[in-house]
Amino acid sequence: MDAIEKGGEKVEGTTQQTQPNAGSSEQSIKKKLKDLMTDWRETIKGKEKIKFSDDEKEYFAEEYFCSDGFYPGYFSTENKTKILFIGREARYASQKDRVESDIESFKEDVKCVNASSYWRRILYIAYGIANEGCIYSDVPYASEILNEFLENDRFNFAIMNISKYSNDSKNGGKSNWSLINRFLKDSDLNIRNFIREEIELLEPDLIITANLFNGKIDRTELEKVFSLTRCDSIVGKVDLYKVTIKNRTIKLMDTYHFSKPGSDKTLYYEPVMELYKKYFHSEDSIRS
Repeated sequence: MDAIEKGGEKVEGTTQQTQPNAGSSEQSIKKKLKDLMTDWRETIKGKEKIKFSDDEKEYFAEEYFCSDGFYPGYFSTENKTKILFIGREARYASQKDRVESDIESFKEDVKCVNASSYWRRILYIAYGIANEGCIYSDVPYASEILNEFLENDRFNFAIMNISKYSNDSKNGGKSNWSLINRFLKDSDLNIRNFIREEIELLEPDLIITANLFNGKIDRTELEKVFSLTRCDSIVGKVDLYKVTIKNRTIKLMDTYHFSKPGSDKTLYYEPVMELYKKYFHSEDSIRS
């Protein structure tokens, strides 16, 4: 695994400074997110029951719902670039708060992330962006990055899934596209666009998506959320877009899914850092 390539010594990075979040406190935003999730859950309540493939029983749609959002310190003024990772669906998280569940798991065993390609890639990228796009060999173990985030109570990222229906099947190693598309339909985004509202509350400076635009998620539903303008690409690895959310133009990078087999370094870290340094350290590019 790529994590084994890394030395055990902690690497000190450069702390960046962020723009404050429009005077809103982290706690007030957390409350707004909680209220949003409550309304969202109420919207899907009463929708047609969903059959769970493992036991062939039908369950209420709201029983699949999993909340998500930002990790502690995300809105800190010391975070120059707030990153929003957008995945497809949660696993084994029905009726849970994703953030609270993750923090509990991290505190039980911080080293668990070293064996998870999903978490390694998120933590490596989060660290790299917090440290001016440092070279891959200067990135510590994922567990060391996570431990520092936990000790300082300061993460620079949020995570949300495009579907809040958790895929809890024992055979759920691959995305359940029908469940994802079912969630988008059940959310009635034409009436209230919950996904855009969540992004607006999180106010990211950079969005990184997990291969959302591969044609398997209903494009009509995605277009209700994302109106994309293509900017650049590292061919076969990362596509860069601009998206406007509530009068803010935000850079969006679409990568492979975070759990895809392959090199953390060449498929994820290096192409993301190449585009990050090009578009977040060049005034001309930022304005484009």
